[in-house]
This record gives sequence, structure tokens and C-alpha cells, in this order.
Amino acid sequence: MGKIQPETVSNLDQSSPLPVPMTSDESDKTLLGSLPIESELIVELQPSLSSSVTTTSVAQETTGSLPVEIDQIGAVPVTAPHGSKRHKESKKGHYGGEQQAKKQKKRLDLVNLEDDLKNAEFYFENDLRKIKPYFFKYQTFAKGRWLGRELIEVFNTEFRDRDNTFYERAIKDGRIKINGEKVSKEYIVKNSDIVAHDIHRHEPPVANLPVKVVREDDGVIIVDKPSSIPVHPSGRYRHNTVLHILMKEQGYKDLFPVNRLDRLTSGLMIIALSVKRAREFELMMQRCEIKKEYVCKVKGQFPSGITECHEPIHVACFKLTLNTVHPDGKACSTIFELLRYDPKSNTSIVLARPITGRTHQIRVHLQWLGYPITNDPLYHNQDIWGKSNGQGGITEEMEKELVKKLLERGEMDDETDYTLASSSANAATSQNGSSLGQPQGEFCNVCGLPSRADPEPEKRIMYLHAWKYQAKAWSFETELPDWAKESISSNTESSITKNTTILERPSTVDSS
Repeated sequence: MGKIQPETVSNLDQSSPLPVPMTSDESDKTLLGSLPIESELIVELQPSLSSSVTTTSVAQETTGSLPVEIDQIGAVPVTAPHGSKRHKESKKGHYGGEQQAKKQKKRLDLVNLEDDLKNAEFYFENDLRKIKPYFFKYQTFAKGRWLGRELIEVFNTEFRDRDNTFYERAIKDGRIKINGEKVSKEYIVKNSDIVAHDIHRHEPPVANLPVKVVREDDGVIIVDKPSSIPVHPSGRYRHNTVLHILMKEQGYKDLFPVNRLDRLTSGLMIIALSVKRAREFELMMQRCEIKKEYVCKVKGQFPSGITECHEPIHVACFKLTLNTVHPDGKACSTIFELLRYDPKSNTSIVLARPITGRTHQIRVHLQWLGYPITNDPLYHNQDIWGKSNGQGGITEEMEKELVKKLLERGEMDDETDYTLASSSANAATSQNGSSLGQPQGEFCNVCGLPSRADPEPEKRIMYLHAWKYQAKAWSFETELPDWAKESISSNTESSITKNTTILERPSTVDSS
């Protein structure tokens, strides 16, 4: 287990390359390069959106090939490590999309994203961006854990936001199909089956804040992402996402995200406008040539100076996207620096610099240190973690009970791809604790879905902001959010909010 090592600022060489390979942290998931492969799950490939390419799928987990499910709309594989099987298979057919689908005996239906976006009807109400409900077909290849089980059992256990009666009726009416055909509820799910569910989709609202393109330069755009808006279509969200908003409202067509932020996290995103440019950034990530810095607001008086945390992190539950410090976890390092302590609120503004990039890394390390992000709905929640709130770690028995409790509550990640079940706003509470609104007693006259109250303003934000990305030839920054500006002196704020430099093509990356 790693130790917490206080150091002085001068001991940290800010100009040196990062010593540990960077993969992805949940507040910033790198979308390029290797993907985690789990035998139990189909891993969703983070999408690069193109108006000309939409839905497809690639190999199944039980066949020995790469277990990847491509997102429902607009997703195509961006790239893969050179020489890998996925890289070789994705050289044609817009990086493997249609070509790989043609190799399958069974294939997912294709949808034209450009036409689909034209039909999306946004409207604005109560400081929220909303979209009118629409019909949509969810499709996926059967996941490994579904094989050999009855179809009705899969829906009842995997998708708990509707009851057994609803799923039995949907199967009987042919709204839930296997390989395009009606089946009985007792149908045994098989490898390579395509499971589809036609629904009337209700997306949750997001904050009515602009997705600002703060710079467009040399094949990339730099975006300042507001809190509450997901990056790409996933789970309950589809059109209410950064990529779809940019495509519909600002006319972009091909978008290749270099990094990904959680829905509640705000801040800087780098989006490439071509595969070639995206690959250059991928190589920089792999070579540890990009430094990332975040600003967060945590509970308590954080130690002054520099604090390092090297605790390994593992996934406690893939379905819940729940992560904890664990001795058998993956190597993980984050450097923290206190910027200011506010005794009145007993909170600290902290600069976080992830060296590695694990899921929820910053949030989990802050929880373990005993200084969780003040409004983190998952990792600062004593109802879930108990009095210790996970400080110093939890036992394996406690972890099992924690996972069991969350699964029984039906608290799912609102960005997780489990929405074959029904429309987007069914669950009142998401896995990460953010309220999606409570039933209001009214029902949709098309699908019978109960309407939900709008999420409260405090549930649309988490005090974690991606502030700066820096490489040898360039540096990008965003403005500090209001919650950080209020607690940081003008001198401190000035020192970390300088204008960005012009992006130059990385000289260390092969542009071929």
C-alpha cells in the first residue's frame, strides 16, 4: 500500500515528464488507446461521433475476440494500439464500423445520425435543457453474464427500473426481440444474440449552460464542459450530450474526444476533428507527455504543501462503476496541493494532478485521505459508506455489503449502458447519487412512464473541475468555476488562469 508523502512545492519538478504511464481517470477518461477487457462484460467503446456513421457492433466476449460494444448512435472505433487485433481490423470501413458488422451473421441496424439530430427537438425550461421524448431502438449483443438465462430473468435482474409485468408485456407485444424476431419470455439467451427493445425515450434534462468552444486550432477544439452534461451518448443520455449538442447547434460533423469527463464534472475537454489528430494525442498520452490538473473543493482542512497518494485502486463493481482502494488494485498516483482553506465552511480548495489515470481516481484518493469532495454524491455519502465514509479504506466484507446495498437500491450509473430496460429517466436516483427527480403523479400518454420533477440545482454539479492540460509545446486552461473563485485569492487565481497558448503540432509525435 502506498504512503502519503508530504513534500514541499520545490521538490516537485513541474517540467519533468510524468513518471508513471497514464491511462484514464474517471473524472477524465482517455478515449484512445487500450480499453479494459473484462471477461464478464461487453466494454463500451467511447464514441467518436461522425454524422455519416452510426450503429454497429464488433466481436463477442465469449469467442475469444475483443469484447467491445459500440454505443448506440454515432460511435465508431477511433484507434487501437498499433499491431493489436482491433487496430488491424479497423483499418477500413470508417475504422471498422460497417466492415466489421458485415462480417457478423447478425448485425445491428444502422441509423443516420445527421438525420436523427435534425429531428431532435430541444427546448429550455427552468434553467434546464430538455428534449422532447422520442422513439428509439436499443440494441446490444448479449453480454456474457446473460448467456444461458431466460430472457425475462435477464430483464428483471439487469434492468430493475421496470417490473416483471412490464417486461412480460413488452416481450409478448414484440417490443423486446431477439435477432429481430419475437420470442417467448422463457427464451434462453445465446452467444451472439442481438437483444433489442423499442421504447419511447425520455432523456433527463441537463443544465441550460453553453458548451463553449474556447479555441479551435489545427484540427482540435478546446471545450469548456458545463456540469451535468455527459460527454457522449451513454446510458440514459443521447442527444443531451456534449458531442450531440456541438453537432446540432454548432455544425461540427466528425468529433473524436481525446479525454472524457464525468457528467457532473466540469472543465476542459480536448476534441480532435480527425482520426489523425486524435492519434497524435493518443501517443502523447501513452508517452506521458500531457500533464493534467484539476481543482476541487473538499471537506476539512487539507494539509498544506504537497501531498502524494499512491494507493492502488480496483473496481469493486463494474455494473455500478464503483471503485475503492484495494491492495490488489492497479498502481495509482495522485499529487495534491492545498490552494486555500476556508475556516468558516471548513472546506479546502485543492489542486489535483493525476499521474496515473484510473476510474474515479481523484475522488477515491480524496475519500481515502479523509478529505472527500464536499458534494460528491457517491464517495462522500455516509448513508452508503458508514461513519468513516471510506477514510483509510474498507474491508472486503464491507465492500461486499456496500455493493449489495447499492444493487438492492437499484442505484445505477446514469451514464451506464443499461437502458435496454426502458426510457431514460425511469430511476429516481442514479448510482452516483445524483437525483433524477421524483415521480409527480403524471404519466406519459404514449408509454405510461411517470413524469419526474426537475433535478434540483445542487444535484447538477460536483466540485471537481478539469482546469488545465499541458504539454511541451502547448497549454490549455479554462476559467475557474464560481465555487473556486470565491475561495481563491486574486493572486492565486491570477497565477492559474492565464491565457492559453496556441496549440502547435507535437514535434515528438510521428504525423504519418
